[in-house]
Amino acid sequence: MQPHQHRDFMYTAQKQFPETEFTPVSTHTTREVKRRVQLHREDNYYRVKSAYFHMDDEVKEQNKVIRRVRLPEILQDNHIIIHKNDTSISFGTKSIASLPKLCSVPKKRSNKSIRKYKLLQASKEELYNGPANDRFVDMPIKRHIQDERLTQSVPVFSTSSRADKSAMSSTKPGSTAKFTESKPDSDQIFDLSTNASTVVHWYTDLWTDVKRNEFLHKLILKLDPRQHYFISSFMLVRRHRDFLTLLPEKIVLCILNILDPKELCKCAEVSKSWYSLAHNNKLWKWKCDAVNIKVTIPADPVWKKVYRDNVILERNWHHGTYRTVDMKGNSAPVEAVIFDRNILVSGSQDKTVKIWDIKTGRCAHTFEGHQGGVWCLSFFTPNLILSGSHDGTIKIWNVKERKMARSILAHDGPIWAMVRHGKILVSVSQDKTAKVWDISRCLLLKTLTGHNKPIFAVDMNEDGTLVITGSADRTVKIWDVETGEVKKTIWVSSTTSVMAVSYHKGFIAAGYDNVVCLHRETGKLIKTFNEHEKRVESVQLKIEDPEKITGAIISSGQGGLVKIWNTKMPQSIQTYKLSKEGGTVKSIKFDELRIVGGLKDRIRILDFQAPNSD
Repeated sequence: MQPHQHRDFMYTAQKQFPETEFTPVSTHTTREVKRRVQLHREDNYYRVKSAYFHMDDEVKEQNKVIRRVRLPEILQDNHIIIHKNDTSISFGTKSIASLPKLCSVPKKRSNKSIRKYKLLQASKEELYNGPANDRFVDMPIKRHIQDERLTQSVPVFSTSSRADKSAMSSTKPGSTAKFTESKPDSDQIFDLSTNASTVVHWYTDLWTDVKRNEFLHKLILKLDPRQHYFISSFMLVRRHRDFLTLLPEKIVLCILNILDPKELCKCAEVSKSWYSLAHNNKLWKWKCDAVNIKVTIPADPVWKKVYRDNVILERNWHHGTYRTVDMKGNSAPVEAVIFDRNILVSGSQDKTVKIWDIKTGRCAHTFEGHQGGVWCLSFFTPNLILSGSHDGTIKIWNVKERKMARSILAHDGPIWAMVRHGKILVSVSQDKTAKVWDISRCLLLKTLTGHNKPIFAVDMNEDGTLVITGSADRTVKIWDVETGEVKKTIWVSSTTSVMAVSYHKGFIAAGYDNVVCLHRETGKLIKTFNEHEKRVESVQLKIEDPEKITGAIISSGQGGLVKIWNTKMPQSIQTYKLSKEGGTVKSIKFDELRIVGGLKDRIRILDFQAPNSD
């Protein structure tokens, strides 16, 4: 037997047969069990001193029992004959006047043991008719023998005559009532059903709560462990209530809103009703309002899908998972790209402006009219595109009507960059000037002069009151749009031209040579990033928290690499090889969904919306 079962067996044997000497054998397993229970202070079981053996001969010697108790043989029930008028018992054909000596009461015995031996001396009828405590408290019923107990015959009162009832009522205290073990007839069954209905009627219709509780209390005291187990199991099921389905929907949604999305998905697996509540569109709308949603929201959104797509998008950005899309159609290198949610516009050295469907990757239309390469682009309205060219002109293209709307003779040299805020457009050129336009009227407002070399980059602040320019004279200048004066000059580089600038929330990112630097608007240098191997051509900055200076910078250049920087870290967090051939990436734009760059003869999109392997 297993060690724990062996210990229980010893305790039971010593309790039931105290006159029997039983010396258990000490083994390695039992000693380990004893040490373990003593260590954890669980040594609260009945134990006797065990023998400790070293040799096999000692075990054999111990098996020679000096005093052996011989227990009587117990025959089958069909061989036992109980005489009603006699206390003798017959085994087969032999008759014995009394029970064996096993049932004799020892001299030194506790009251509890005496009561057990009296039960053994009693007849079969008296054993069945005894108090419930004697039958079930002293000998608890195990679950594996419940079925066996249920198959035993139960004595039934004989209610066929009034004489029996009077005999029962006249029984003196201490005397034993007589029962018959005959099976109940059909009249008794119907009579029992009628009595049960009467009791149910009293309980439901006539009794108060106090009487009901008193009746239940007395009834439970009369039950044995089998009925206790049945009632406990039944009540466990009856007490179950789905509290969510019992509450109003508004309160349920407020409760579920406390859970995070992962816990909501677990709740949806509980039942159909919980699934319906956990997928409530209003609930997921609240979840979307609590986070920064970067994906495109449709006209009739399913907010759980929107939330899921947003989580996948953030995970793809973090792990660098994307889908590559190439748009081919230019015969010369692409110098400028811009895009919104639906269309993408490219300008190339082949003097064309192309409109692309960003979803399908197909070229929708090609505008021709410039006499030189197109180096910069900007949206004016969703249907009007602005382009600046090497020929010194700014042209306005109508996408809907597919024709040129206006042409402006803007500069005396090539236009390298331009930026728009509302109706204000600023263009910079080889002629060392920056010009401010009211593009709605095609009217020149101011000419910003101060750089002594060509201006290659330009940007504006969020409200359109400041203009930031980067020049070949190695400086970055901050201009006041209203007065046209220089507010601040920042010496960014000591050797080469400033090729790219980007302004956001009081910070300026500039690119020169193979370095990207981050400055405050006041001119203070925050950090430099110098992992590029070749000249940086494009920079885009996005600050999330100006106080903590947290955000991201995306830069690209002649090495064909696109690097993503964390403003708090000197090393790049992601590097993408936009051009496998190692060509120059002269223009780059990005938003929350994708990175778009212009290469030699194509446009390459890194789409982070693509579903990952999950």
